[in-house]
Amino acid sequence: MDLDIRSICLWPLLLAPFLQAPGIAGKASAVPTLAEASKRYPWHRRRAGYESMASRFPPPARFSRVAVKPGSYGDWLRHLPMLKKGVGVRSYSGQLLVASTAASAGVIDLDVGKRDLQQCMDTIMRLRGEYLWWKKRASRVRFRYAGRRYFGWAQYARGLRPRRVGRRIVLKGGFLRGWGRKHFRRYLTFMFMMTGTMHNVYEPRVKATQVSAGDFFVQPPPGPGYLGHAVVILDLARDRGGRTVALLGEGYTPAQDLHVLKAPGGGAWYTLRAPRPVQTPQWPAAFRWSQLHRFKY
Repeated sequence: MDLDIRSICLWPLLLAPFLQAPGIAGKASAVPTLAEASKRYPWHRRRAGYESMASRFPPPARFSRVAVKPGSYGDWLRHLPMLKKGVGVRSYSGQLLVASTAASAGVIDLDVGKRDLQQCMDTIMRLRGEYLWWKKRASRVRFRYAGRRYFGWAQYARGLRPRRVGRRIVLKGGFLRGWGRKHFRRYLTFMFMMTGTMHNVYEPRVKATQVSAGDFFVQPPPGPGYLGHAVVILDLARDRGGRTVALLGEGYTPAQDLHVLKAPGGGAWYTLRAPRPVQTPQWPAAFRWSQLHRFKY
């Protein structure tokens, strides 16, 4: 049979969509400009310039970052601003934390506040809240607290606060109202005091096959007087065989800088291979896949 040479040359183009592994980005999401980053990440930052997390941590050889929709939560997390290389992890009081610095592959330029409040789960809530604020969807922001209830920014802005009356928790009015950014930050700080790992285990569970950036592993405290812990998936990459690696982020106790965790064996990319648990540097217990969750809102 005679073949037209033009047909032969077209075969790679025709087959390309089928040869690309599912979930692998054909083109990396665009890195924001300095001006765009100032709008995306509007908190006070220590670094004058802007370096995207994606620029700091290219995926391993033969891996490509998973496709994310521009403006999505995954895209927003992927381009979080980084402090300069070599900067250590500091607590809310400015103290250099030796153990956290040793466990860190890089520090995110996210302010912590002046109180010992923005710890592990709080940091993950802060990220979610900041993203929805940037998307002008802050009215959707709500987090769990006592009894699996949600208390949202819209309620706080209207002057409502949860209060215990006997055995019940009710929302009472008459408190300060406001819809501006300062008031929004006050709401987040309020929720840092109201909630933690023990409440967020009730957020929807995620199957390993559906993992995405923004999902978080959370272990509640085993009992009174003990700590729980949570880490967040900041970014994902896959190879053509379907193997998955991830960047993991962590806040910790005391309240401290959000940092990208060092992976076992060096580097920053963790191999995710369910059902194998995920072990992080400082927390003694490995995270199981049954402990993977995603915010409902």
